[in-house]
Amino acid sequence: MDVGFIGVGTITEAVVTGLCEAEVPGVSILLSPRSVDRSRRLSERYAAVQVAADNQQVLDRSELVFLAVRPQDAADVLGALRFRRDLKVVSFIATISSGEIERQVGPAAFLGRVAPVPPVARRSGPIAMCSPNRELAGFLDPLGTVIEVSDEAQLDAFFSVSALMAPYFELLESVSAWLRAQGVDPVEADAYTGALFRGIAQKSTQPKGEGFADLVEEHATRAGINEQLRRELIAAGLYDRIQAGLDLIQSRMQGRATLDDTLDLE
Repeated sequence: MDVGFIGVGTITEAVVTGLCEAEVPGVSILLSPRSVDRSRRLSERYAAVQVAADNQQVLDRSELVFLAVRPQDAADVLGALRFRRDLKVVSFIATISSGEIERQVGPAAFLGRVAPVPPVARRSGPIAMCSPNRELAGFLDPLGTVIEVSDEAQLDAFFSVSALMAPYFELLESVSAWLRAQGVDPVEADAYTGALFRGIAQKSTQPKGEGFADLVEEHATRAGINEQLRRELIAAGLYDRIQAGLDLIQSRMQGRATLDDTLDLE
């Protein structure tokens, strides 16, 4: 299959890397020339990857195209392109609805929106998509855990939760910085912090649909240090703030808020 990518940012690099590392048979990948260094690096690393002369060439030479441009650039980029009827299009763009994308890529067949995350480069992590499409899901299966939903609002919720990636790494940096302030060697501080959170995360990889309260209970030994820190963070409203932050991001996803909106901290 001839697969094209319009926009070569972090997510495109992760998806392309995952596809190539998984050695998906018969896949030829054509990248838009934007983000020149990243496109060139991928083409030099993988024989299946080439860089197009421009975005229109990506469309003309592809059967399936993924749109991965920044939301603020989408109208200009897509408006300059000619989409043909037998082309299949998928959007990675977080804050633009399926209906709007479908209008911009007509008469091509719009398959829906997909929300991959950077760990797909290692063939791990979730890939949410709307609407369900077994052919597309089968193509993405080698990259991670595909979750198909019929309600676009649910996809927006998954996109919103992916906004926790940078805050998660900020948490790790805060922990490592605290260790360094205690005189711990920086390499050892980073090693301990990364190994701790990696080990903790492995406990959450067998979902039962029952939430994670049992893991909270398991790790909060009565009168122990975990119970104490959890108690203090709850009292400080940390977890309420996380949920309020997700509400804000979802509002932005659905056009009810902008980047300039903030949480009410009163």
